Amino acid sequence: MSVEIIEGKTEEQLTFALMDSLRKSDSYESMIRMCVSDYGLVEDDADLAIDRVQGGIVRALTGLIDNRPDATKDPLAHCSFNEVWKTLPKKHWWSSKRESKGVWSDWYTQNSNNS
Repeated sequence: MSVEIIEGKTEEQLTFALMDSLRKSDSYESMIRMCVSDYGLVEDDADLAIDRVQGGIVRALTGLIDNRPDATKDPLAHCSFNEVWKTLPKKHWWSSKRESKGVWSDWYTQNSNNS
């Protein structure tokens, strides 16, 4: 599930740009425009990119490392998962599980209530 990005840009840059837009609660339309103008995506790929970045965020919020998307099959989700995972506190000092707390947990709660 990758998208075709213009030369000179990376999937990681696209992921970080979309995560920044999500954090700022930018509109869907403005995120699409940014993907098209800054990364050369067609609108369908821009929509897919937004979906995959959000998917990685939500999967990280489960607190289970086994939910990490495959880097080759789903690079945008993998990148966003890793970024969110780094911010989640451990459930217990001995555990590999994480707690859904912080900025991204707040983002998810705010956006899931708007659905």
